[in-house]
Amino acid sequence: MNENKGKLFIEKRKHRRIYKQYDVRYKLMPKEATTKAPKIEGKSLDISVRGIRIEGDVLGNEGEIIRVEIDTGTGSGEFIVVFAEIRWIRRESAGGKSGQLGLQFLALKQEDVETIKKIVAENSQE
Repeated sequence: MNENKGKLFIEKRKHRRIYKQYDVRYKLMPKEATTKAPKIEGKSLDISVRGIRIEGDVLGNEGEIIRVEIDTGTGSGEFIVVFAEIRWIRRESAGGKSGQLGLQFLALKQEDVETIKKIVAENSQE
């Protein structure tokens, strides 16, 4: 018997997210300062002022920190650069290399918060 039948899903997120694709580059922050991690290219699937979901090569494990560069397409050549914690991982297949990462931003500059708020507000109208 399906216990969830007839129950409503209630959004628990505090901040509105929008589904928007941006080019992103990301890399795992190594625990040893002498280790170099390559940058990986992917796409954002959604974004809010609290985090981002990206699609691309899966790296790291839940709880690890990655550096993310988000190209918001402003044409200025500037990126939102932020450190984020990997909150969840979904691989396309068992043991597969590609999939999705759910990331929670650890700290954003105020100007980046304002940029994301503007993106969310503009895209909420569509």
